[in-house]
Amino acid sequence: MAGMSVQPVPHGEGADIEGGEPAAKDGFAELAALARVSSSQPLSPIADGVAPESRELASTLRVLFGALGMSLNRLAALLHSDPGTVSRYLSGKRVPPPEFIEGLCKAIYDAKGALVTAQARELVHEQFLAALREHNPARYEVQRLTDLLQTAAEEKQQYQVTVTALEEAIASRNEKIYALELEGRRLRSAWARAESQAEEERKQRAHMQDAIEGLFAQVSYFKEQLLAAQQQAAEAEARCQDLEARLDAAGALLQGDHQHETDGYLPTEAQVLPDGPPGIGWWGSYNDVTPSWFQAYLAMEAAANRIRTYETTYIPGLLQTEEYATAVTAMGEFSPWHAAQLVELRKQRQRRFEDGQLTLLVILDESALRRPVAGISAQVDQLRALRAACATPALTLLILPTAAGSVEVPNTFCILEFAEPDLPAVVYVETLTDALYLDKSAAVSSYELAMERLTAAAYQPEESQQIIDRIIADLTQ
Repeated sequence: MAGMSVQPVPHGEGADIEGGEPAAKDGFAELAALARVSSSQPLSPIADGVAPESRELASTLRVLFGALGMSLNRLAALLHSDPGTVSRYLSGKRVPPPEFIEGLCKAIYDAKGALVTAQARELVHEQFLAALREHNPARYEVQRLTDLLQTAAEEKQQYQVTVTALEEAIASRNEKIYALELEGRRLRSAWARAESQAEEERKQRAHMQDAIEGLFAQVSYFKEQLLAAQQQAAEAEARCQDLEARLDAAGALLQGDHQHETDGYLPTEAQVLPDGPPGIGWWGSYNDVTPSWFQAYLAMEAAANRIRTYETTYIPGLLQTEEYATAVTAMGEFSPWHAAQLVELRKQRQRRFEDGQLTLLVILDESALRRPVAGISAQVDQLRALRAACATPALTLLILPTAAGSVEVPNTFCILEFAEPDLPAVVYVETLTDALYLDKSAAVSSYELAMERLTAAAYQPEESQQIIDRIIADLTQ
């Protein structure tokens, strides 16, 4: 609901609605006057403990409520809410959703006329964002990214309109060129039939040639404009996709805020994704072959720029070859089509790592390298692919020796980090039937400490690569 706001005024610039609360600032004198005359149900004063941002928004909502001139119960019924909730909105105890503020402004428009200007709606929205940032930073981030996405989509639509107009202009000029060329041919035929008219026809042909050259110049200019507009439209499309990916990650983190971290707690599928698939990214086409609790991870993995993982059983999916991934998938109870889709999903997930957009720190138990998952040929190919990936700057591989003994760390886990500074790191822990997403600083710090202990106990990269070479040699003897 971008672009909707009013603000309270100092004492004396309008009527007090109740309890000495200011009515409205400049631009809302008419609403303040209506509030003085029409206010039908006084409200209790805003409590002193309400934050300044929430107080400012609540004061503005009171001006709008007073200007509407109806009871609290009637307003609640009109906006499909209950009086208690509406009262908490007007007292600053809760931040209303955008739909409530939009409905309140629309009710004033329907009852009193267009008194809420575009500038005023923008001021109300700024107050709403300030109060939301104070009460719920995660919800504020989602709302902010939603506003940016809407703006980018509007820019994209404007560029597309420009592209259409330029294409129509080029087509119109081309039609005129064709018509003038036909006219030129007709005049040349007439010149052959009437020698006496040759001079006049030459003048006309010269005039038409000048017109054609002028139109050709216009076509060239419009083509340049068309290329620029198409490039701007492509940039707007890229911004939309980037904002959608960031919005998916922010939405997943917002859902994680409702999953309180307690000992032994794992959220159910309904708690992880109560509203279905996490977004509209490429991974959405695989929703029918992946569990709902894993879909949130796919959205966050697509937005992450660095992942640190500890694996004890298999080589991580982001580094698996197709044959190795097929063998791992075959261990599950999947139909051939389902298994093929899961293998294809892993190949799609590997693209960002292969393009250098995602860096990995992998601590791999030595037993995972020696575990006979596939045939010897497939196993050797997987180890060689892993050895080749070690030569790229996008991967740091550390092997935890089997003889290292017991290291006090949990089972397999990974830590996802994001380039966006406002997004905290997220720890992902997967079980047999579910997954846990942790973004509280205390929990993340504990897993980062565990990662440091594993790093200290593991072989360094050069030694780890030598271990892979020895295992390849053993398998190929």
